[in-house]
Amino acid sequence: MSKEKLAALAIAVAKGKVEARQLTEELISDHISADQIFKEALVPAMKMVGEGMQEEEYAFPEVQGAIKALQSSLETLKGTFKGGAPSAAIPKWEGSGELYEVGGHLINFVGKTSELRSYDLVLFFDECVRGLLQQIDIPCHKQSESTQKT
Repeated sequence: MSKEKLAALAIAVAKGKVEARQLTEELISDHISADQIFKEALVPAMKMVGEGMQEEEYAFPEVQGAIKALQSSLETLKGTFKGGAPSAAIPKWEGSGELYEVGGHLINFVGKTSELRSYDLVLFFDECVRGLLQQIDIPCHKQSESTQKT
């Protein structure tokens, strides 16, 4: 059952669904570790978002929805850490450019999670959110082309 909930959480975050928070709460209630939630749901979700950006299936509204869903899940997970402190150096977001380029950077960025654990992952995803939010209001050529196609 937890594998299905982890997969559902990944999709909820990638699609920007409000049930991301509830699914995270259920997984915690089911005694699924924060590490497992990150590795099997949140990391794959953000890879899906990056792929969607690269394929121009995601525009900034979809990215914003995914960010909000990720943030709701992170807020729930933060509650599981009492007085956490980082144990590793958290990579800094450096991606910018066209939407598809930011998507590629996002995929590479979340690929750096393999060495991080627990509270470090909360900080890592906070950095990921910060970096993506910096890009939201920057108009780019491909974004304007894709919105004119509809």
